[in-house]
Amino acid sequence: MKNEVKVNRYIIHFLDKEKNINEAKIDFSNQVSKTDGFSVMLAEEIHKSISGSPSLKNTKFKEKNENDFSNGLNEYLSLDESDDETFILFSKTLDKLKEKIENKPFPTGGFYLFIDYKISNDRYISVVLLRKKGGLNVVKKGDIYVLNNTENINIDKIAMAFRLNIKYYQSSENENDKKNYIALITTQQDGEVSGYFKEWVNAGDLIKSIVNTENLMKIIKAIDIPLDENGLPKFKDLGDFQKAIYDYSKPLKTINILDLSKYLYGEDNINKIADYARDKQYVLDNEFQKNTRKWRGLITIKAKIDGIELNVNYNKINDDEVKVTEDSIIIYSKQLAAKINSQFLNESKHG
Repeated sequence: MKNEVKVNRYIIHFLDKEKNINEAKIDFSNQVSKTDGFSVMLAEEIHKSISGSPSLKNTKFKEKNENDFSNGLNEYLSLDESDDETFILFSKTLDKLKEKIENKPFPTGGFYLFIDYKISNDRYISVVLLRKKGGLNVVKKGDIYVLNNTENINIDKIAMAFRLNIKYYQSSENENDKKNYIALITTQQDGEVSGYFKEWVNAGDLIKSIVNTENLMKIIKAIDIPLDENGLPKFKDLGDFQKAIYDYSKPLKTINILDLSKYLYGEDNINKIADYARDKQYVLDNEFQKNTRKWRGLITIKAKIDGIELNVNYNKINDDEVKVTEDSIIIYSKQLAAKINSQFLNESKHG
């Protein structure tokens, strides 16, 4: 079923800056652009591109901190009926970004799109840096920048973007009870969100590698094992499934969950893991550097001799849980000892 999309309003400003040039200028649009069929397609493509970006990072606003961007956004959202004038004032906080990138050699300018829209009754506000490229053209008409209507929209590799999920943002008075309501996009080679952009939108800390790793491992241990063309499981059990994922990831420094879904479930199910994470309320970046120590927990160490068989999670082998020496294995577990003793005594009574 196709998502129903509604664009409330949008505006485009041009931030003019060349690489290695300190000065920056802004050419503002003075009114919101007309909402039409083309802007609806644009909103849908931008939303899809952000959700599918390997650079997506999830966060919230900085705790106990305000700036012009978040204040302007909150003022706009606080209105019973949002209006064009307040939206324009919010968008003109782009002035603060201009100040941040001046005197920095590497940042360049572009067209900044501010858009308020709904997809399937969920409302979002996105701020996106657009580059001129095939399928997308921004032109100045009078005193506003508008999207030049073309047959195809090519939203590819968004350079920087902020997206606010308003339902998550307004879900509770207590910030700790809210899900991460901000999505940030960057295409920098190091995978880090540009510091000046992150500061401008008042974004807080990003998800740590160890948290992403732990959440993905929880999902792997709960999600259904993929089926083959005959409808049969591709792996005989969870252990084999986890080992296949571990082997797949061995040469990789980062885990891309879209690529992992494609590898496990096929091209038609590229969002399988992302959708599961969202449905089960796991916060998970689309791509992250794996925490190698935690990730080894996918491996089960198996050993078997006559009458004894052990399956031990890799991370359980340590001096406190399962200690392995040259000629002995010591398992420190009252619970496991109680289970073995109970079964042993029961068999002794009835044997």
